[in-house]
Parts: sequence; C-alpha cells; structure tokens
Amino acid sequence: MKSKKAASDYVGIRRSLSGESLGELEAQIMDIVWDLEPPVTSAQVFKIMYPRRELSYSTIMLTMAKLSRKGILAQERSGTRKTDAFFYTPKVTREEMGAKLMDEVARRVLGKPLVEALEELTGGPVKANRFTELLKKADNALGK
Repeated sequence: MKSKKAASDYVGIRRSLSGESLGELEAQIMDIVWDLEPPVTSAQVFKIMYPRRELSYSTIMLTMAKLSRKGILAQERSGTRKTDAFFYTPKVTREEMGAKLMDEVARRVLGKPLVEALEELTGGPVKANRFTELLKKADNALGK
C-alpha cells in the first residue's frame, strides 16, 4: 500500500492551476503555445511537435481540448460551423504556472507554502532581490 501512496504523492506534485495533473505532453504543448503568438491552432502546435515526437494530429488536438477543460487554455471556434477549427489562447502565463507548481511542490514536500518555506530557509521575510538570488543559485546548481 505504501507504493500506491507514494505514486499518488508524486502525481500530486504535477498539479496544475485547476487541481488536475499536468502531464508531460501537456507541458510540452504549453511550452509551444507560450512561445507562439496567440491565438494558436492545434495544427500550428502539431507542425512544431511532430519532429520532436511523432504523435498523431488527433492526439495534439485532444490534448489541447483537455487543457481547455482544465482551464489552462481558452478555446474559441474560428467560425460558426462544427467543423471549424478552434483557436487557443493561454489563460495563464508560463511564470504563473511555474509559480503555482513551485508552491504546490513546497506544500507537498515541505508542508507549507513556498513563501513560508523561503522565509524559513533565509531566516526572515523574503525580499525580492534575495528571492532572485536564491533562484539564480538553484538555476546554477541545476546546470542551466
């Protein structure tokens, strides 16, 4: 039973803004959407994604629809017919998503919000420049 609990906790770390897990493919699609000028279509994402991962067009289309249901992408039909393509626009920025995911990790791993965890680690209230310094150290430690 411990392994099921551990698996559940791991999946929980990858939570998105609406509380549903954000999978690897969803994260890759969001990276592409954030890099493109909105609104974007699933065809645009497919053209960029296909050389990286040979996925079908329908897989990309369905995953983007799922991201819309999760509240991460806004979905709007390009015309009035059912066969018209959808346009997608991100509802959150890359930075907002990153902040939410970091806060979720801190809550699950450390049992407290990210700001409280950083205050505890730094020995006082987090100042903007100190936070930036900590992020740079973390970035360097990860080799980026």
